[in-house]
Amino acid sequence: MLLSSSLARRGPSSWKGANGNFLCWIETFQVVASTRHFTSAAIQLGYSQTTVTLHIKALESQLGVTLFERHRFSRTVVLTKAGRCALEYAGRLLALADEIKTAPDSLGKQSDLAGAR
Repeated sequence: MLLSSSLARRGPSSWKGANGNFLCWIETFQVVASTRHFTSAAIQLGYSQTTVTLHIKALESQLGVTLFERHRFSRTVVLTKAGRCALEYAGRLLALADEIKTAPDSLGKQSDLAGAR
């Protein structure tokens, strides 16, 4: 399992930090993985390169793994074994997040509002 057992026990509230939240970090991770470059990811996401770096460091800290091998002279990054594993989870997490945002009818929002009156 990718998440450490201590992280899983702490729950979602521990996935927030001064630099953003867990899903935001996951999205940043996915874009860095696809571009293989922190600056390119920052441009695509509309963040500063520093913010992208902070997101990746926060995610690595939370997961307790190194997600990227940094190549100093070429300025590109390559996923580590843990990073490749995390990327699979990232895709599923972000797909589920999109699904819940676009499925108001299946969430029963309209009926909940009508019942509250």
